[in-house]
Amino acid sequence: MNNLKYITFLLLGIVVFSSCESWLEEEPKTQIGTDYFYQDKDQALMALTAAYAQLKNGPGYYNQQFLSNVFASSDQGTSSWKHGDYNKGILTSTNGTLPETWNQIYIAVRDANNVIYNVADVEMDETIKARIIGEAKFLRALHYFNLVRCWGEVPLRTEPVQPGEDAGLPVSTRTDIYNVIISDLKYASEHCWGRNETRLGETNHLGRATDASAQALLARVYLHIASSTRCAAEGSEGCSPYAEFGTDYKTYYDSCRVMCDSVLIQPGYALSSSFEEWQTLFDADKGNFPEMLFDIQGSSATGQGTAVSNLFSPRNAGLSGGGWGGTNKMVAGFTQNSVDATDVRFDKGIIQYYEDNTYRYELLPAYNGYARYLLDSGDRKGAVYNVFTSKFIDSDATTEYTSQQNWHVIRLADVYLMRAEALAEINEDPTLANSDVNMLRTRVEMAGLDFTGLTMAEFREALLRERAAEFFMEGQRWFDLTRLGVYEEKCKIAFDPKNQGKIQGIRGPEDYTWPIPITETSANDNIDE
Repeated sequence: MNNLKYITFLLLGIVVFSSCESWLEEEPKTQIGTDYFYQDKDQALMALTAAYAQLKNGPGYYNQQFLSNVFASSDQGTSSWKHGDYNKGILTSTNGTLPETWNQIYIAVRDANNVIYNVADVEMDETIKARIIGEAKFLRALHYFNLVRCWGEVPLRTEPVQPGEDAGLPVSTRTDIYNVIISDLKYASEHCWGRNETRLGETNHLGRATDASAQALLARVYLHIASSTRCAAEGSEGCSPYAEFGTDYKTYYDSCRVMCDSVLIQPGYALSSSFEEWQTLFDADKGNFPEMLFDIQGSSATGQGTAVSNLFSPRNAGLSGGGWGGTNKMVAGFTQNSVDATDVRFDKGIIQYYEDNTYRYELLPAYNGYARYLLDSGDRKGAVYNVFTSKFIDSDATTEYTSQQNWHVIRLADVYLMRAEALAEINEDPTLANSDVNMLRTRVEMAGLDFTGLTMAEFREALLRERAAEFFMEGQRWFDLTRLGVYEEKCKIAFDPKNQGKIQGIRGPEDYTWPIPITETSANDNIDE
């Protein structure tokens, strides 16, 4: 456990929100203002910690809704009825889940902006000041990276709202948004401290951004631009907006490689050293394992838990808190076609057996669901055709929002796979990916792969399957499919594998991003509907 988890709720009180009435007025949600009183180092640090709190303060962002929105947008499976429009490919600006996620991300941007703007004038040690601003810039970059990947062109605000500013901002181009993201992460890479590093009497506690987490996120940003730009150049309609970056996508791949190299020499991080250790990687009480570069912190403390376990674990099975559950589950079209189900990272990352109040469920040999048996008689009662991950189990959670499970924003494993992809793309030689890919396979006692002789198209498909096995259900799949220009193809395989002309789950180029919620466009005259 770490201090950041337990003090966050105490610090929310320092945030001076607008009056209650202002929340009832229809005004652009990108314009929500907040005033802080920054008088010394301690207040600056408290404000920064409160900015971290916005990652999970309320259900709209990493605490709950954002995770299901992103999952339902992928090819992995289905979510609750609230997210049905994402899964069906019929999402419109009037969808009821869009505003809360949009609003809460922009509230998080607001808080990061306030720290960046106000701390600059606080009298304190310059090293600590730079660290505080660096962490706030990391957070702002993460928020805008989520916004630009999910919505595309969005309003870009980098300073606090000033008194008398009533008009909402127009949307900015992707290049302008990414320029801010890259600039913020470069600053964070230079000024954030190392994992658990102590300087000048201050410690960079677990849960805070580090130099390595900033470098890793920057690598992911570069990779997203590189692959999206490459696909745009190759004719992908869904990736076509990235044509504004030009055609020199190999420069972005190389920048990704450089950042990955930097991460992998940072102290304090390591892949699991054995298969046995890897099997504990996702245990609820193992948050901030050295393989985790940046986590959204969960805690069993009142008001500090997350809904992660209930979102991804079956309901009433003793594997999550009480109440609702089992929201996000995989479908056979994904488990049988887009991931190697015998890959130990997948096989040991799914629930093989569970019980609820009436039935016991046993995984079917085809990995397409669970055989169902009555508990009292043992009689078989059909099957349920979905599959749950075991990555987010928390049997100690008591309610929907008391899970201590962290949400893993970026892991060290991703750095290896990003570098593998970048090396192959820069040199158009899949063989160069062998070493990094096999680092991850070796740690779980799997045989290595040899990409020698594959075409680049074959390599990209093979690497996507590796990423599916390593990161399924961790919020990366939708972004992988869109940046690689295969979103339509993979959704077709998952939701209509027998080519029966099914409509539900089928996606098109228009589904590569979400529509800006109508609550924003109706309140902001500077955004075209």
